[in-house]
Amino acid sequence: MVNLKERLGKRIINNSVGLSLLIFLFEVIVKINTKNNLLDWSLVRILISSMIFGTILGTISSLFSNKGSKIFNTVVSVIYGIYIWSEINLFTYMGFFMGIGNAEQGTKITDYIKDFIMASKWQSYLVLVPLILYLLYIWIFKRMFRVHKLNKTVYFKFKIETGMSKVLTMGATLCFVLILGFLYYGTLRVGFMQNKVQSIKNTELIGTSDYSNLSVSQFGVSVYGVSDLIVTTFNIDISSDIDNNYSNNNNNSVITDNSRTIDDTAWKDVIANEKNSTYNKLNNYFINREITDKNEYTGIFEGKNLIVVLMESVNMISINEKEYPTIYKLWSEGISFRNNYSPRNNCSTGNNEMTSMTSLFTINNTCTANKYRRNVYPEAVFNVFNNAGYQTSSYHDYAEFYYYRTIIHPNMGSMKYRNVKDLNIKWSSVYQEWPSDVELVEKATPYFIDQDKFMVYLTSVTTHQPYTVSSENGDKHLSEFDEYDYSKPVKRYMSKMKELDAALKLLLENLEKAGKLDDTVIALFCDHYPYGLTTRQINSVLDYDVTVNGEVDRTPMIIYNSATKGQQITKYTSIIDLLPSLLNMFNLDYDPRLYLGHDVFSDYSDRTVFADGSWQDSVGYYSATTGKFSPKDESKTYTSDELYEINSEITTRQKMSALAIKNDYFNYRNKAITKYNNEHQTVTDVTESEE
Repeated sequence: MVNLKERLGKRIINNSVGLSLLIFLFEVIVKINTKNNLLDWSLVRILISSMIFGTILGTISSLFSNKGSKIFNTVVSVIYGIYIWSEINLFTYMGFFMGIGNAEQGTKITDYIKDFIMASKWQSYLVLVPLILYLLYIWIFKRMFRVHKLNKTVYFKFKIETGMSKVLTMGATLCFVLILGFLYYGTLRVGFMQNKVQSIKNTELIGTSDYSNLSVSQFGVSVYGVSDLIVTTFNIDISSDIDNNYSNNNNNSVITDNSRTIDDTAWKDVIANEKNSTYNKLNNYFINREITDKNEYTGIFEGKNLIVVLMESVNMISINEKEYPTIYKLWSEGISFRNNYSPRNNCSTGNNEMTSMTSLFTINNTCTANKYRRNVYPEAVFNVFNNAGYQTSSYHDYAEFYYYRTIIHPNMGSMKYRNVKDLNIKWSSVYQEWPSDVELVEKATPYFIDQDKFMVYLTSVTTHQPYTVSSENGDKHLSEFDEYDYSKPVKRYMSKMKELDAALKLLLENLEKAGKLDDTVIALFCDHYPYGLTTRQINSVLDYDVTVNGEVDRTPMIIYNSATKGQQITKYTSIIDLLPSLLNMFNLDYDPRLYLGHDVFSDYSDRTVFADGSWQDSVGYYSATTGKFSPKDESKTYTSDELYEINSEITTRQKMSALAIKNDYFNYRNKAITKYNNEHQTVTDVTESEE
């Protein structure tokens, strides 16, 4: 006869082993799909963590009746399978893992679920294999091993023992989990389990949700998801662990002819009297960053107007003279950035739009623009141009749906933000019927064209996915691509691009008609590549493979004026470099230290930094996920120490940017310096009046 203790113990072991094995196989499938190293030390951590999660879930399951346990295991395994499948395809689709704590962003996926499913990799459906086998086991095959039910007499006899049995069994289970946890912690502390070029230690990495791809490669989806949930729920910030060892910048001003004059008197006083350790950490970091010198591009556009255009879902497919003559004209006659990238992140358009306005790294696994929409950025593009006497405004031909632009843009300094309703543009609430960018230009231009000095931000939308369904602008020019042997989604995307090209043509015509073309600079960048197309579909158009070394994120960036003569910039750049470059070219009063991108025309090491900590430069490509560097030329590469140094600098920039955003640092700094200047000015005025 089987006593209750033995029965409970067997049930816990059965449930725990089954769930642990299932979770481990799910994690292996993630590694296969994301091309992470399968046989490395991370597999040890993943195995241990799978046993921990499996044991905890198996123990909980064992508290139910036999049927209740089966139902619990079924629900848990199916939800787990869907979660793993979603994370795999989210990584494939957008280049990052979402995590549990940021699951609210998954609501976006529902808007284009058809495209998402169609873009899913067949390998992701491998999750069905262990899931189906596990369900067959618990519902069918497990019957062969089922312990017979105890009769009422036995149950009554052991009723008192049941409570103690559960306590003892749970205690043993807890001890087992604690032992596994101790072993797991050991894997975080042991040096040889850490890639020697990675700048983030595993003990530190596990406490942040900012580096999802690296976390998953090191710990697996399960640990990352739970860690992300805890960090997000309790607002844990590992950025506070950043060393505060920065050299003092003793210069109150720079006096050489080619340098910027920046008076740090007020800032240093703020630092000296600041009691908040977080603000002082940020103060000390930013004040000691390099001040980039002026250069031959400084002031070439001084006094001119500026129009910034965010081109929705545009990549190098747009550089086609035959199909998109206006974009090609701007590319060939303007200053074109030939190695430019639009790094993917959790919040695609919203985050990259914010980056273009602030030159800050957004928080990798957070829709930063939305979450911190109340932040104020005195150094944002609109505010800097406001200070220079410009009339600033921004326009978008869609509703406030995903992003809080009616709040964000004014907090960036835009004097007026107008969306699709304000502009009276024809639109539909149906997702796939995106408005026409031509109408955006038609309706927006009258608001700014007659102003003496204007700075305008246009956010386009026509080229947005989906490309798998019929739409007005998607089908408008479809017949013009009959000669091409492309798939229907590719042709529909290219049809939409026709509308964007026509909008840019109209913009140039309107400026010329108003006599403003020569006095206006147009800066164009892209928020991300067209997600709605598979990499195979994109490769069918382009002459290079977008699946290697971050090439899928290569996008055009252009700065155009009628005076530019087709200058090609081959430095490695990204969206984060656009704002400081423009501020230098307009010779506006700005502090380069407060921007985490670079003026691309200054003397700095050109390097594109991706959201997950990967990077690319003229020497090669570094993957933060694998910890490997792929040189373009085997004869020229970096040493391990050099890679570690580069990674440390990049990691620090990203962490300090995240810390600054989370604490609304730039708003604080501006208020503190303004207060000092007002008080100092008051004292000065009183002294002068007494004299």
